[in-house]
Parts: sequence; structure tokens; C-alpha cells
Amino acid sequence: MFPIKVSIIILTYNQVEFTKRCVESIYRNTPRDQFELIFVDNGSSDDTVKYLTSLSDVSIILNEKNVGFAGGCNQGGTIAKGEYILFLNNDVIVTKNWLEPMLERLIADPKIGMVGPVSNYVSGAQIVPASYHSVDELDDFAEKYCKANQGKTKRVLRLVGFCLLARKTILDEIGWFDVQYVSGNFEDDDLCLKVLQKGYQLWIAFDSFVHHFGHATFNGNPDLSFQHLYHGNYQRYIEKWNIPPVQLYPRYEIVKMIPTVSRRILDVGCSVGTLGAELLNRQNCEVYGIEISPIAANIANAYYQDVQIMDVENMQDSYAPDFFDTIVFSNILEYLVDPWGIVQRFATYLKPGGSMIICVPNMVHANNQLHYLQGNGVSHTHLRSFTPSTIQSLCSQELFTIERQEYTHSQVDENLLQFLTELKNLGEQHGYSFPVTEHASCLQILLQAVKK
Repeated sequence: MFPIKVSIIILTYNQVEFTKRCVESIYRNTPRDQFELIFVDNGSSDDTVKYLTSLSDVSIILNEKNVGFAGGCNQGGTIAKGEYILFLNNDVIVTKNWLEPMLERLIADPKIGMVGPVSNYVSGAQIVPASYHSVDELDDFAEKYCKANQGKTKRVLRLVGFCLLARKTILDEIGWFDVQYVSGNFEDDDLCLKVLQKGYQLWIAFDSFVHHFGHATFNGNPDLSFQHLYHGNYQRYIEKWNIPPVQLYPRYEIVKMIPTVSRRILDVGCSVGTLGAELLNRQNCEVYGIEISPIAANIANAYYQDVQIMDVENMQDSYAPDFFDTIVFSNILEYLVDPWGIVQRFATYLKPGGSMIICVPNMVHANNQLHYLQGNGVSHTHLRSFTPSTIQSLCSQELFTIERQEYTHSQVDENLLQFLTELKNLGEQHGYSFPVTEHASCLQILLQAVKK
């Protein structure tokens, strides 16, 4: 009997034709000595159970009722014999050499806790443009795509559970999936954060392609309401972590402001470390962080050289003078009592010629202006506000030279824009300069200042 490397756990709930395609593709594209198949059926009423029991050399758990994605995956884990666990949706078709690249990443680096493939249908960084129009063209596309991206990888803070390879020892360490999440959505996000919190990393293997039909279980089972379950699980996720999902995705507008030659970077208010992970994908560097939330800081530590858990306004000197090539303040200065003093203080940690990167919300965005006019303000947590004409005051002319100032934009409601235009015209009629439309679509202001 050969030693089992990978236990593939597949949940089923009706949709037998999808399951058949999935299983056939596994047998067709995976060396038989690499895996075992474990099926957990969540109370199917079609021919799924009949099909599963017709298969040889598989393990099956039959539930009388739907115990959900988390519960079912955990059940499969109790009988898994493999050193590695692969969670696989039944609405996928795997392609040639799909498993080996992911497995190679895990085996090569003990710091990596989980790996995922790329796909045609998935949220986040794992989605890639797919030029095939039917599954008949899938194998040809996948072979060419994987060959062109051989060896390409990427660090991320989120992998999707449609196809997810993990070390069994790590799953045992963190407690597998949290069963408080009901029937799909956010179980995988939660699992990713638990893995990161223990100091392990998440990677994408771009030379592994898996076709995903997407939401087959929800679409084929009217008793499951995707929107209802999504919002319920979202609330559970936020209550547990207090980390908005948007923070798991890099902000490329900030990444591109950071010089590629920077080797030592400080991320002030780093949250879970998404910026640093993306910088490590792009360039050879060390990333340090400061974060007030212990939970977020522990997650960021999976990628960062060091994360200090502290309030920047009350911190002691933690770094040597001229230590960093770049310091980043991304959406933190608006929360501080004295952001001007903080920037000046942190300038001592910046090398001459180094860059201070600042990102703040634009106070005169159309929506913010409306909130002020209605007496609501922008945010009860924002202590300071900045505009395109005032942001440069954060970097004194004695210390810095302004290198560039850029903006992100969002669409503005036409009725609101018309209202602000009329307000501007009315002000001019009474002798007041009221340029309310000049930067009305500017959402975020980005500044790069170079230390003299």
C-alpha cells in the first residue's frame, strides 16, 4: 500500500452530473498514487449517493441532513489519511498537472500553510482571463496557460475554498473550519486568517489551473438562499475578526507609489499586512509594520519582518535614524490628533532621499460635501480632514520635496453634481469662491514626498 500524500475532500449536495465530471477529471489528470478520495454527502435527494457508492476505493460519509460546508469538510478530515488535505468543490474540472505545482510549493517551504490554483471563476487574485468558450477547449487552454506561467507564484492573504490545499498538521493546530458559518461563504476567509495568525503564509500557484462552474450547489438547490447565507456569515465574520474583507486585497494605487528600489519599508497602520505581501511579490525588500490591533498585527507578521503593536501617537522611539527607504501612511493620518507632528517625527527614521507615501480621504469629495451640508460630517472617527490643496501641508518644505500627487476617483451621482454646480454658481453671485465641483470625484489623495 502506497503512502497517501493528499486526501481530497469533496462535499456533495445533489448536482450529481457536476460531481461525475469532477471525479472523472481527477482520475484522468492525477497520478493515482498521490491521493485518496473522501466524499461527504449532505443529504442529497438525487442520484448522488447511488453514484458515490458505485465508485471503488473511495471513502464516503452520508449525512441525513445538510451540515454545511464547514461541518462537512471537518467530517472528511476525521477520516483523512493524507499528510496534505485538499478541499475541492464538486463543480470543478481539474486539468493536467493541476495538483503537482501546489503540492511542490507546500513541500518546498514550511512557512507556506496553504496553496490555491488559478481559475476562470473565483473572486480575488486567483481569477485569470480564460479564453476558452467551452469545456471541450479547457485542456488545451490550461496546458498553454500553465506552461506560460510555470513556476509563477504570489503571496496573498486570501485563498478561496473551491480548491484549497493545506498541511494537515496546520489544520489540526488551528482547529479546521469554524462551524458557526452556515452552508457556504466566509468559512474559507476565516480559515485563511487562522492560518496567517499562526505565522503561516498563503500562496497562489499560477501553473495550476482548475475550471470552476461556480455556485452550482446554490443554483441547483432552491432551499439555499445565497444572499441570506452570505449576509448572515458576513456578520459572523465581522463579529469574530473585525477585519473588513476589503482589507485582504492590496491597494495597487499605493503599491505603485512606492519606489521599486526601496529595500526597507515601514507600513504605519499596516492592518493585516496586505500592502507588505504585495510588495514582497514585486520586489526584494523587508517590510516592517505598526498596528494598533493585536489581531491584525499577528496576521501581518506572517509576511512582515516585524510588526509593533502600538498607538503611533504614544509610541517610544522604536527605530534608528535614517533606517527606512520608504515610510507609508495609508489612511491613518486622518484619525490622529497631530498628523503633522507625526509625519515630522517619522521623518527622522527616513533616509535622505527616501520617500514618505501618504494616502488620505478627500474631504471635498461630492459625498463628503453633502454630508457636511446635511450636518452629518464625514466620519465620527476622523479627527482631521484634508483636501487636494491642503495635503502637502503634512510635509514641511524644510524637510521634504513633493515628488508627485495623485488621486483615485469614484463616480458621482449626476443629481448631486448638478446640485453642487448650482451651489457654486449661487456662491459666485454673492461674491464667494466656492469651488465645490473641482475635486468632487476625487476619493483618495496620494502624495509622495522625498526627504531632503
